[in-house]
Amino acid sequence: MTIGILIGICAAPWVGRQGFDFGEGSNAASPLNGRMESPLHAAIRPSDETAKGELFRLSNWDISMHGTGSTVTVKRCISAGKDSIACELLAHLGWVGGEKLVEAVFEGKPGTWRMVAARAR
Repeated sequence: MTIGILIGICAAPWVGRQGFDFGEGSNAASPLNGRMESPLHAAIRPSDETAKGELFRLSNWDISMHGTGSTVTVKRCISAGKDSIACELLAHLGWVGGEKLVEAVFEGKPGTWRMVAARAR
């Protein structure tokens, strides 16, 4: 399962650029080329606030100290298994200049996502 998740994280940007059609039943988000995602996809993936809280939790950062000046935006996600989802996040951290692209893996279900891995790109 871990290998599948890593392949999904690495392949997601490439697949998005190629413009593959995942069909209506897919949990994959649209490529980031200005198109809006359907409400179904937005309902399945973690919210921006959940992603921010989980990134701070996983990284052992003090959200009460640095959370106010920081934002995390979930850009796109793909299903990485029955209860896993791999997402591309855009993080603007108050104490770091500029924005950072973060790849993260969440486990759980919609509404109860828990970040289990993350890496900056």
